[in-house]
Amino acid sequence: MKNIKPNTLKGFRDYFAEEIVIREYVVETFKRLAKRYGFEGLETPALEYSELILGQSGAEAEKLYYRFEDQGGRDVMLKYELMISMCRAVAQNINNIIFPYKRYQIQPVWRAENVQKGRLREFTQMDIDILGVESMYADAEIIAFGSEFLKELGFKKFVVRINNRKILEGILDALDIDITKFEDFYITIDKLQKIGKEAVSEILEEKGFKKEDITNIFLLLDSNDLNEIEARIGKSPVGESGISEIKEIFSILNGLGIDPANYKLDLTLARGLASYTGPIWEFEIIDGDVGSVSGGGRYDNAVSKYVGRKVPATGTSFGLERVTQVLQDLKITNFNGTPTNILLLAMNTEYIERIQELAKSLREKGKNCMIYPPTNKLNLCLGYANRKNIPWVIVVGEEEYNKKSVLVKDMAKSEQYIVAPEEALKKILE
Repeated sequence: MKNIKPNTLKGFRDYFAEEIVIREYVVETFKRLAKRYGFEGLETPALEYSELILGQSGAEAEKLYYRFEDQGGRDVMLKYELMISMCRAVAQNINNIIFPYKRYQIQPVWRAENVQKGRLREFTQMDIDILGVESMYADAEIIAFGSEFLKELGFKKFVVRINNRKILEGILDALDIDITKFEDFYITIDKLQKIGKEAVSEILEEKGFKKEDITNIFLLLDSNDLNEIEARIGKSPVGESGISEIKEIFSILNGLGIDPANYKLDLTLARGLASYTGPIWEFEIIDGDVGSVSGGGRYDNAVSKYVGRKVPATGTSFGLERVTQVLQDLKITNFNGTPTNILLLAMNTEYIERIQELAKSLREKGKNCMIYPPTNKLNLCLGYANRKNIPWVIVVGEEEYNKKSVLVKDMAKSEQYIVAPEEALKKILE
């Protein structure tokens, strides 16, 4: 029989215990906080009909779709993001959903990305969204949630860059630039941090923007003073609306007690997806010059196109792999590589019953424990505990069995005690 070389597809990967511990910690923190804010869970299928998704994310995103014809001849694709599947689910169940609808969702998505560090083709998104609310309070609450989530994970230095698509549209309006160029404009501006002003200027010129207009665009983008921006584009109705929404969000964030040092206006933020209709934002970690770990905004037309009536919506998405990689790189929190707290060993099969009783008692008290296969080679068991960073080992050998006691070893302190089983439980549980 021919041996098959075990390989994973490029951009896909496995996760073992050391990483699973961190991933579960991040997911559990996200879920706990989402529930605290009143969000409820949702799950949607991996596959969707292509026609439901095409045209929602923009031309750049559509280059990354995993799209194919299934065995039934249907045009389908793997989820590119969670938001569009959620909008489909809401539209399909519109008469059963109570608004405002506050949802959290944690599931994998697939994108045919160029693979690099922190960028995979299969990854997990953690989303929260609020549907059915026009008020900017919903957007501000999403930003407040994200800020609290990062703090709970241990990040101290981060900032939320906030902008509004309406302000960007207002810039074109104020400069009398044809609005049909808006998509080219925001997609190109979204590349500013990656490629710089000079390269963006060249692309805009290639897209038909005049040099004079490009100069004026950057004069506006370089200003983050709302009053100055209002004076220059305030005569544009759409621009004025965008400025008003940003002012309202900032006022609500202040009322919610969010530190002003953790958010700012940034007109160079554009976000590439076509679905955004108003406020947009990105959460950036400043520690270690990490960059963005979450992006989101308002997308009032995404559900409406399915149901023929307005369903306002706003939300944000955190990448699980991105967040966990940053936690690992910055060593913000110490994670044990195993969920096991106690390793138990019977040095003879005759002693296994006592070990099983202890394991049962420990598990009933919420401790994670593992019974090592019976062996008289204690060093094997201790070596295993060391490699797995298991803090406690309980052993029953001939002496302990005869004295109705157990040996308890504190691996961190390299100390051991021979005590009664009930004393062993107290020592470990204290």
